[in-house]
Amino acid sequence: MTPDQAAIRQAVAANTQSELVRELQAAHLIIRNMLGLLSVSQKAVLAQRNARDDVDGEGITRAHEREAVIKRAGGVA
Repeated sequence: MTPDQAAIRQAVAANTQSELVRELQAAHLIIRNMLGLLSVSQKAVLAQRNARDDVDGEGITRAHEREAVIKRAGGVA
């Protein structure tokens, strides 16, 4: 691989990471907005479904886990 090819590959990887962080940040905000609209019973159903699908975490939406990943990737949660 030439130095130019390596530089292009690195730039593509950095761009992809930036895109992924932006998308994760958007998802984080969407989930927060959604939670604000759900009733207590709807949140309970959401928690049950997340547990059933084995995607439960510290909270019903894995907010803490998402925030940690966003921060590690250089984003702001």
